[in-house]
Amino acid sequence: MDIWYWLVIVVILALIGFVMISRRNLRSRVDPTDITISPELAREVKDLYRDNKKLEAVKALRAATGLGLADAVRIADKLGAAGKPAATKSSAAATNSSAIGPDHQDEIRSLVADGQQLEAIKKVRELTGMGLRDAKDYVDGL
Repeated sequence: MDIWYWLVIVVILALIGFVMISRRNLRSRVDPTDITISPELAREVKDLYRDNKKLEAVKALRAATGLGLADAVRIADKLGAAGKPAATKSSAAATNSSAIGPDHQDEIRSLVADGQQLEAIKKVRELTGMGLRDAKDYVDGL
């Protein structure tokens, strides 16, 4: 009786393992080097990525190509990065100088001098609409 009990357990475990392996193999795996992305799809992914809709961009890419999640995210990131204009220091400086007047610069400098760097960064972000990193760089440059 004891041997039959263990034999049944081994057979059940083998069947479960076989089912799990066959289910894993049923998933379609697409090699990312074997796909071609149409210009329309690339434009759609770039537009969605530019509009901060990365999830929708990845979903559209996966639906059109059958890629796995990791590959679709990687390709969407590359397409999105290619679609974004490169930010330059000169354009950021032009935005800074036009949005922050001398009176605000003095106020920001005094906040930094008083040890209130976070308040200075908040003020710069409020005046210019900069991102956190750009505002911090601006305050550090004063």
